[in-house]
Amino acid sequence: MMNIEKIVGDVVLLVLDNHEPLKELGITQKGIYTKIVGYDENGIWIEHPQFAVPIMNASENSKTKKPKTKMVTASVLIAWAFIVSVVHFPDVEGFDLPSPFETHIGFDIDE
Repeated sequence: MMNIEKIVGDVVLLVLDNHEPLKELGITQKGIYTKIVGYDENGIWIEHPQFAVPIMNASENSKTKKPKTKMVTASVLIAWAFIVSVVHFPDVEGFDLPSPFETHIGFDIDE
């Protein structure tokens, strides 16, 4: 039997339903390969390696200019209501406890 604790730290395929609200987070596909960083009663926490955040420097972000952004790694909660299925790949090279320096993890699965 599979336990959810075994997927933390691994790359999985999350199959999503009604993912329209997640587009604001850069998740535009119904299936995404992503690294799981945790879970709780609200959903699964995933690693988002290219999340844009504003640079918090008042001298660079005047009211007349669009704020500059930088890309950071973020943890994003995917609520259980959006998750149809989780596909885990135990003992498959590149999916089981991958090194973030060896693989690219992103949100580019075609529908």
